[in-house]
Amino acid sequence: MADADHIDRLLERLAAMPGVDRVDPLVEGITDRISVIGRGFMLRSKESLDGHGITWRDWQVLTNLLLAGETPISPSDLSTRLMVTTGAMTNVLDRLEQRSLIRRVRNPADRRSVIVEATEAGSKLWHVAVNELGEHEAEAVHVLSRSEQQQLNRLLRKLLAAFPDDEDDS
Repeated sequence: MADADHIDRLLERLAAMPGVDRVDPLVEGITDRISVIGRGFMLRSKESLDGHGITWRDWQVLTNLLLAGETPISPSDLSTRLMVTTGAMTNVLDRLEQRSLIRRVRNPADRRSVIVEATEAGSKLWHVAVNELGEHEAEAVHVLSRSEQQQLNRLLRKLLAAFPDDEDDS
């Protein structure tokens, strides 16, 4: 077993506190570690994306556009998917458009509406960044064997199923 970490020490202090009788140290350890790991991946991702001159939100927009393939996406669709206001989305799209990473065009199916498309420059930047992020993720996870990675993935998938599925494939 691995040496005790800072979460184990926190759990020891928590268990010694009077009146804390509904906190299962095993469950708390799992949730705290998932949270810390998630934050760590997010911070590494943001640092990497900063090197490409884009924010996490910019990255999310480009990812949604590129993974959608030929499916048209409106600014409203993006704001809903990314859970931001339409005003905030307009700011993100303005910034990306100024950098020629996306373009807003009339929807051919309904000329009254606008859809968003990634430009060739946006697609190239995304491909470079996604591969860089993948390398960073692999570096962090390499402490686990391939078998352990598969086991962890199965367990996390099982745990994820306990939460409402309010995510689609976007």
